[in-house]
Amino acid sequence: MKEKERFVVDEYSFGTKAEWEEAKREEESIQYIRAKTNLSDPQTVYKVYCGLVEKKTFTTPVGTAFLLELRAGLLRAGKEAGEIPGIPVTLPRRKKKSAEDFSRELEDKSRLLLEQCQVKLRNMRIVTFFLGFVIVVMFLIAVFGPNSPLEDAEVKAQNKYAAWEQELKEREDAVKEKERELGITR
Repeated sequence: MKEKERFVVDEYSFGTKAEWEEAKREEESIQYIRAKTNLSDPQTVYKVYCGLVEKKTFTTPVGTAFLLELRAGLLRAGKEAGEIPGIPVTLPRRKKKSAEDFSRELEDKSRLLLEQCQVKLRNMRIVTFFLGFVIVVMFLIAVFGPNSPLEDAEVKAQNKYAAWEQELKEREDAVKEKERELGITR
């Protein structure tokens, strides 16, 4: 009981701290208006009332009670009911969902999210496999293709060794020719 009694403002009991704080704020505003405004002057009361209603300043029962008090004062002062704007009312929110409904809704959302993730995962696997396959094919083409760097290196090495062999043969022939001229025999 003490927990509920904490959230009381101007004889109204509020269910949550947020509602209680809003009512307390409105109570402070009402006290400020009472202190700073001449509430015995109907013209001033009408201006204040219209301003509060237009801006929807008060939403809790504490503020609504104050607006009713101002309205009653204006009616007593001779204002017509049609001249005075109505008090805006905020209806209470619906009760929260039961735990069972909340659980079911959460399960449905989880199942839907899981299905979406599974589809995305499957698609990512397909794309990954395809890209991997393309990379392997490109590598094989690069290595074993007609213009591969390995074949180029092999051809260059063969050409280099062939050139060396040709140069050696020419030198050997030149040496043999020189030996014949000089009459050197082995």
